[in-house]
Formats: sequence, C-alpha cells, structure tokens
Amino acid sequence: MNDPRILAGFIIVFILLGVYNVFTGLRRQREAQLRRIAWYKQINLLTGIEFLLLSFVFIAELSLRNSAFPSSVKSVLATLYLITLFATAIFAGFVIRQAFANARQRSASSSQNLRNSSNTQAHEPHNEMLTPEQRAANIQRRRERRQKAAAQRRRRAGKA
Repeated sequence: MNDPRILAGFIIVFILLGVYNVFTGLRRQREAQLRRIAWYKQINLLTGIEFLLLSFVFIAELSLRNSAFPSSVKSVLATLYLITLFATAIFAGFVIRQAFANARQRSASSSQNLRNSSNTQAHEPHNEMLTPEQRAANIQRRRERRQKAAAQRRRRAGKA
C-alpha cells in the first residue's frame, strides 16, 4: 500500500461500490416501507455507507501521506481520519450483526414456509375442480396418510 495509485484505485472501487449499495438499499427501503422495516435493517444501505466511509478514510490517508494540505489543516484532517476510521469500524460491526440477523430470520421464515406448504398439500389438484366422489377419496387418502405418519412417529419414539 505504499503506491498511491493502488490506494487511488481502491478509493474509486469503494466509492463505486458504496454508491451502488446505497442506491440499492434506498430502492429496497422504498419497497420495505410498506412492511415497516427500519433503514438500519437494510444490509445494502449499511454496506454502502460503510464503503463510502472507507473511501473517505483512504482519501484522508492519501492526502495526509502526500502532504496535500498545509500543516495547520493536517491536525484537523488527522482527527477526522481517526473519527471516520472508528465510525467505519462501528458500521462494519453493524453490517456483520445485521447479516447474521437477516440470515437467522430468513432461515426461520423458510422453515415456517416449509411447514406451511407441507400442511396445505399444494401439489394436489384444486378441490373446486373435483367431483364429490373424488373429494371424498382425497380426504380418505389424507386421513390414512396422517394415521400412518402418526403410527410411524409412535414406532420411532418407542411408544407402539
């Protein structure tokens, strides 16, 4: 990281990634307003803010290293550099925490959906298209299937 051109490349990449993630997060935030999801739960928005803060840290480091400012301004810039570096670390913690929370919530909702879909028998034809005899046969088949499954559970548990 001694070459300023490499640091400038990182600055450009992080600014582009930050702007993209902020716009994506804002678009998702508009969609999520109907579901009342807070802005700090939008992982794209948090990641975009973190990337923009990180690019500011790189810009401050590059300007401090190249003596782009007079010595009187360097102390203020160094203070801003440290504050921004600390804020970037805090946002990185928020991003990691929210990523884990979203993954937990997604797995809980997918298991809930899996349970619901197994109960509704979505692969069977619609009941309104069936004749009364076919409906009665389907009900009987489901009843037998549930009874067999309950007997199997009892056998596995050692209660039968």
